[in-house]
Amino acid sequence: MLRARVVGSVWRAPIIATLIALAAGCAAPPERPVEERDWLERRDTLRDMAEFRMEGRLALNTGRKGYSGTVSWEQVEDLLDFRFRGPFGFGGFRIHGDQDRLRVKTTGGEEFFLTDPETEMTERFGWSLPVYSMRYWILGVSDPDLPADEDVSSGGLLDELEQGGWIIRYDGYSESQGLVLPRKLDMSHGDVRIKVMADRWEIPGTGSVARR
Repeated sequence: MLRARVVGSVWRAPIIATLIALAAGCAAPPERPVEERDWLERRDTLRDMAEFRMEGRLALNTGRKGYSGTVSWEQVEDLLDFRFRGPFGFGGFRIHGDQDRLRVKTTGGEEFFLTDPETEMTERFGWSLPVYSMRYWILGVSDPDLPADEDVSSGGLLDELEQGGWIIRYDGYSESQGLVLPRKLDMSHGDVRIKVMADRWEIPGTGSVARR
């Protein structure tokens, strides 16, 4: 009888171990950390935001010249309207259009169209604005059409982003009615550096306005 018990226990051990291994294999994958879930949800929400308006200030340094003034960005679906005005109305430009073509008009009376903004602006001026990606960057998220290296804070907000050859650093956010949007961002690519200070945000359809 003693021999039978020993043999039975020897056989049961591998079976139990196998069942435990199978159960472990069928277990649900571990959940993502709360901060990561918050960031992914936030990123998806802001990428899908069809309409917004931002007003603030912008400083542009091309490595050879510097410009500063007020800025506004209005987005309606794929249509963007970006306006920069120098101090006292001296200097400025407007870029507006969609993914197929952008119209640029300067306060000096120059007007032209862009179909490949970064390439064509570089050829014309020696520097460029990444206007299509900026539509996402100023909201505090990466452009979904390009690979990105994202550095996210423990609170689920983007601290730094590398994308399309640009480095974007975020320094402060504003909050209103549950919306958290960038207050300061610094974009750099080679000698070109762009600083944006958002003073006012409007999100149509939510009744939300965030001010600095």
